[in-house]
Amino acid sequence: MAVALCSGMVGSSFAYFTDVETSTGNTFTAGTLGLEIKDNSTWDPDPWGDGVDQTWKMDLMEPGVSVVTNYVVMREVGSIPGDHIEISFSNTIDEQTDPPGFNPVDTDSNPVSEAEDLAKWLEVMSMLYSSNDLKWEITGSGFTPGWDINGNGWLDLDDLARSPAIIADHGPLDDLNPPHLTGGEASFHMTVMFHAEATNDIQGDILTAIVSFTLNQHSSQ
Repeated sequence: MAVALCSGMVGSSFAYFTDVETSTGNTFTAGTLGLEIKDNSTWDPDPWGDGVDQTWKMDLMEPGVSVVTNYVVMREVGSIPGDHIEISFSNTIDEQTDPPGFNPVDTDSNPVSEAEDLAKWLEVMSMLYSSNDLKWEITGSGFTPGWDINGNGWLDLDDLARSPAIIADHGPLDDLNPPHLTGGEASFHMTVMFHAEATNDIQGDILTAIVSFTLNQHSSQ
């Protein structure tokens, strides 16, 4: 009987009190990485916002005569400071829309031009990002050979869009100081001229160039 009683006590269960409290209202809010831009275009000045247009614009261009100079200004508006700015170019061509009084049958010797056929005649006379002389960094001594993608001897909108040496990661258009490291704002100035040697095959053609400014959070981007 004594052995049986002892075994029963070992197998018994006991109840304990518990009191549960909770931590509520825990939120995780993502920060923002923001870039705004404005320009002072005489065609269509745009205030601070997510994009601008017609900053650089030339109509009815004359070879060796037509030139445009303008700039955009950038600022950071997010809660996360950016690590660097990256600039990129892209070009498209319109062969279908003709300017007033233009007869493509008489003058345009190539009705199926590619974007680079016109972009190579739009010479970049100067290009600055804040204190950086980007044209010198691209064409000056010591830069990686190969910037002149079309071999015409001058820096143009075609080179900026297609040259592997220019558009490469950590190239001359990458790793630029973000606005908060350049006094709160950063500016991009560019002067473009319609080259005097432009040929008849691009008469009447319309080139649209897009210049993109990317604010990157990390140096690996």
